[in-house]
Amino acid sequence: MRFQFDQLSGNQRYHLITQTITPRPIAWVMTKNDNESFNLAPFSYFAPLSSDPALLVISIGNKTDTTAKDTKYNLIREKECVLHIPSGDLIHAVNDSAANLDYGESELSKAKLSLLPFVDTLPRIAEAKVALHCRLYDIHKLGKSSLEACYLEILSVHIDDDIMSQSEDRIVIDNNKLNPLARLGGNDYALIGETVTIKRPN
Repeated sequence: MRFQFDQLSGNQRYHLITQTITPRPIAWVMTKNDNESFNLAPFSYFAPLSSDPALLVISIGNKTDTTAKDTKYNLIREKECVLHIPSGDLIHAVNDSAANLDYGESELSKAKLSLLPFVDTLPRIAEAKVALHCRLYDIHKLGKSSLEACYLEILSVHIDDDIMSQSEDRIVIDNNKLNPLARLGGNDYALIGETVTIKRPN
């Protein structure tokens, strides 16, 4: 069956996109609220864009027609965040952090997560094996929707020692130990299964 996107509603397009472009990595983003607490939310409209500069993009919408999601509001105000790559064992905490809470009410305590020092302005989630300190590089409104592409520049990264090793001139991450959580459609998530290693041709 063929679907013409110009004949579908935004909601119909969303469900087709999120069920066909899979699996999607999850950006688990922590920002600072204006009451000095921390907001935490997952996003799967997320992708790396460039290594020089080191850029990522996350698409973030609004809570209502006139109110930005807390992450977007904080990013625009604070110009920085800590983006975590969650592992499979954090699936319930990630899902819980997607709840719609009042602004200033932190998801961290509800998800029973702890914090560790990271950079001067923001901590990181202790239970996450990868954390990237990012600053807001640019932001673009996408069409007539509330979605905005938030471009983030990676300034530094924390990687747990137990998932990495050194190979010649590069760091190697053990994907099985990281066990990154990925998003599928609906209420479904994916975990690392069989890994196939094939050398690139010259």
